[in-house]
Amino acid sequence: MTPLKNPELGPINFELTVAVDPDHAFEAFTAEFGQWWPTDSHSLSKKDCIAVDMHPGLGGAIVERARGRENISWGHVEIWQPGEHLAFTWHPGWNAGDYTRVAVSFDMNDFGRCVIRLEHKDWHNVGDIAPALRKGYVAGWEYAFGECFAKYLREKRG
Repeated sequence: MTPLKNPELGPINFELTVAVDPDHAFEAFTAEFGQWWPTDSHSLSKKDCIAVDMHPGLGGAIVERARGRENISWGHVEIWQPGEHLAFTWHPGWNAGDYTRVAVSFDMNDFGRCVIRLEHKDWHNVGDIAPALRKGYVAGWEYAFGECFAKYLREKRG
């Protein structure tokens, strides 16, 4: 393993354990992305945001739709393995060449619960703003993934 050149730009990692099967969790994360993503606080168009959609399959676009604006590209799916693994570029409103990467895995543990792991990495791609941007995403993913997605899964299960 090669040590990071700049440890403060290491990956951000979050993990959820929820009483759902991996296929269900994958479907909720992808096909239902716009239903759990907190557009009021985590979108470019805020109150004018209609939804953020993740289009299925390899190459699928992640797009913010807003009233009175052109669609805003957030990224593209690079790995699509339903019920198992998903990875996508992430550049919400940025130049598509200045992307980071997000990977999400879905595994069943020995207790019949789905362990969902999110990793956000490749901060070096965004240049000098990387440390500040990464710091903001620590709190951002904690809310969007750790609170909003977790709540959505738990409520949907019930």
